[in-house]
Amino acid sequence: MTGTQTQNAIEIKVSEGGSLSVTFSGAGGQLLINGRAYAVNETGLVLPANDQQTSSLGQRAYEVDQRLRDGTVVLSVDLDKNQALFVPAKIFGGEAKFDHQNNVVQSVNRDALHGHNDWRRITDDEGATLSKNWGKVAPAELQGRAAPWFWLASPDGTNFGRVRRGGEADWLYYYRDYSYPVPVVRSGPARSLDI
Repeated sequence: MTGTQTQNAIEIKVSEGGSLSVTFSGAGGQLLINGRAYAVNETGLVLPANDQQTSSLGQRAYEVDQRLRDGTVVLSVDLDKNQALFVPAKIFGGEAKFDHQNNVVQSVNRDALHGHNDWRRITDDEGATLSKNWGKVAPAELQGRAAPWFWLASPDGTNFGRVRRGGEADWLYYYRDYSYPVPVVRSGPARSLDI
């Protein structure tokens, strides 16, 4: 294997039968293989550059409960908006008191949970979706059990923490002083070549 570097590119020649591992740290990278351009999209997939918008390679839509190669699980899919919502395999990023949920989000992003650093707190509506789809997306060790109480993003008013479990939402002042699981989610395109 030999290599040279220019201002905007690194050229590497791999001998026959050799292999090359490339890691991109974000979208926008470009890879040239034998003169053909490939671009790195927002999910880290490498696609032919001219197929980014109108892929002739047959992108398929994700399905709720689909387990992806990166270890995440599809929580919801909106084909009209071309948006999917993903949760970690364990659903929750950790436990915290209501006012410290952001610490959990910062921790999973710092550690790049499942290779991603764009995790965020779940919204109230997304929490309802998690409750509704719990039986489909729950990790194997929690299958068959009701969803535990977990934090939602917003308080009810200014003084109350808000938790949801299996379709119920509840809020009382003293809840915010107890630790509950903090679900984390990330969004991405609803279709992919990498299914």
